[in-house]
Amino acid sequence: MSVDYSKLLPGQRISNQTYVLDAGTVSNYAEAVGDLTQLYSADDGRPLAPPMAIAALSLRGVVNDLEIPGGTLHAGQEMRFSAAVPVGETLDCTATLAQNSVRGEWRFMVVRLEVEDSKGRAVMDGKSTIMLPI
Repeated sequence: MSVDYSKLLPGQRISNQTYVLDAGTVSNYAEAVGDLTQLYSADDGRPLAPPMAIAALSLRGVVNDLEIPGGTLHAGQEMRFSAAVPVGETLDCTATLAQNSVRGEWRFMVVRLEVEDSKGRAVMDGKSTIMLPI
């Protein structure tokens, strides 16, 4: 099934995924970005996940649900992290379309991202701008 990006409207929820931020996911992220630092620990002794691993995970749903094609550019992002997240936590990642416009040969989509932990506490919010070739 192919997504018709021209029919997506600002305010529309475009992705809602739940993920477990397990040790394998965190390890794969750390290896991919070359992060060799030791993780900090939460009060209960569990290691904490790197904040940008949470951002990458939140974007996974957008990429998959919108069937983002090759040649797409990640043009910008602004993220705010409001709580540390221990490895093993379940995260609810929601993405809402904030802007959808065309300029020249490119479609610009701004996506608002919100991530909550298993207690419903906000741990990250922000926005990401992607450019899709037309």
